[in-house]
Amino acid sequence: MTKDATTLFYRPVMVFMGAVSVVVTVYVLWLTVQNISLLRPGAQQFIGLDNYARLLFDMRGLSALGRTVLFTVLATGIELVLGLSIALLLDREFAGKRVVRALILVPIVMTPVVVGLTWRFMFDPSSGMANYLLSVIGFGPVDWLGSTNVALFSLLIADIWQWTPFVVLLTMASLEALPGDPQSAARVDGAREWQVLWHITLPMLQRALLVVGVIRAIDSIKAFDIFYIMTRGGPALSTETLNLYGYIAAFTNFDISYALTIAMVLTILTNVALLAVYGLAFRPKKSG
Repeated sequence: MTKDATTLFYRPVMVFMGAVSVVVTVYVLWLTVQNISLLRPGAQQFIGLDNYARLLFDMRGLSALGRTVLFTVLATGIELVLGLSIALLLDREFAGKRVVRALILVPIVMTPVVVGLTWRFMFDPSSGMANYLLSVIGFGPVDWLGSTNVALFSLLIADIWQWTPFVVLLTMASLEALPGDPQSAARVDGAREWQVLWHITLPMLQRALLVVGVIRAIDSIKAFDIFYIMTRGGPALSTETLNLYGYIAAFTNFDISYALTIAMVLTILTNVALLAVYGLAFRPKKSG
């Protein structure tokens, strides 16, 4: 199939998807400048930027935003480091390599609801596996999901367990696609393995790791299932993210306009951050 023929197939789809995105975005923006509540059906009033100003001074919303950023940075960073480390180990030849590769990808195919329920039972303070393992090595029980100091990190553990294999999968694919000549030449010249890794392998993986990190950051920002299943934002709002706060605003307080404002602000901040990352990583290199 020629290039022109291929263009005829994908261009209408791209135009259609772009038009739908623009229409939906504009409509949501219009709703955010209204005062719409399910408690007052049919009552709709134009209020301008009042919802955005309200969010700017909403301490609960700002705290939820801070937790969202903290969770996203920790989850993405740890998953990238662990995923890269495991991928480098699996890139070597050893007995049972295919079995290990298959088993390590099992968490990806589990739905977030199942993962949330599983880890909720694991973190049960009286009969959970986590406290049993702590007791075996001589530590006292931990209230994993009931402590304001620990609950967010308990959710972080569940997220890392499920999505690190995703990083492993994409990183292994990138490693297998790398040319082997530069590494071989460096070893012949006497470079140690860590030098080959640091100066050759990682620079060649830089853009692939960036793409994986961006995908995981987006997923972490919009994470909802495990938060709702495991803690529902508790205890004392210590695990309430901005995404979960928007859900509560919509389906508990029935404040639709404010919930959409929260979602729109989160979307805008995410896009700005991602564009900044892409701009820094993919900017053209200066010649000379």
